Amino acid sequence: MDFFSELLFRGIEWVYGVCGDYGVAIVLITVFIRLLLLPLNVKQRRQMEKQKKVSEAVESIKEKYGKEPQKMNAELQKLYQREGTGMGSCLISLLQFPVMMCLYQGIRLTAAAGAATVLLPWVPSLLVRDQTFLLPAATVVVQLLPQLYPYLRFFQKLQLSKPSFEMTLTLLLTGGMFAFFIPSGIGLYYFTSGVFSAVEQFGLHVVMMRASQPAAERAC
Repeated sequence: MDFFSELLFRGIEWVYGVCGDYGVAIVLITVFIRLLLLPLNVKQRRQMEKQKKVSEAVESIKEKYGKEPQKMNAELQKLYQREGTGMGSCLISLLQFPVMMCLYQGIRLTAAAGAATVLLPWVPSLLVRDQTFLLPAATVVVQLLPQLYPYLRFFQKLQLSKPSFEMTLTLLLTGGMFAFFIPSGIGLYYFTSGVFSAVEQFGLHVVMMRASQPAAERAC
């Protein structure tokens, strides 16, 4: 993992040589890595949506055949064979984790240089945290956006699962505290990655909406 962290660090240094700003270099490298991981992320999200539908079908079968265990097991087996459920989503997440950890370590090496950035002119160095709370607050807002998608009228046909208030509050509190205590260089990475995730999820929902529409409506 040290090799790949060093490789990403060198990549950030190369981009810095082109743009002349470490903050911009961190943002561009983060977007580049997220674009490379985009096919895996899309597949993972589709797996999660598929798993949600399977879970709903399982509950329906249990309610219908609750008093007939043999019939219920047979129907569940048919469902699993038809839908092809498995550990694909978990494997995709595990594959992405070491890549993102290497990116994190590479940015830490860059932040250790102590350079400032035009993206955060009020922060004297990427090595220090943002004392104004502006970057942590922006990161929390970006993390909140995907939680609001199920409440948008535009996505009502998808019947997206609405997160509970407790889960949303926990996400915001933990994300906000973490964003406040980390160096600004790492904060830039988390903010950029959060923006990318929000846009990626919105785009996937739009694609799913179009796929659920009749062909005649899509043609219009």
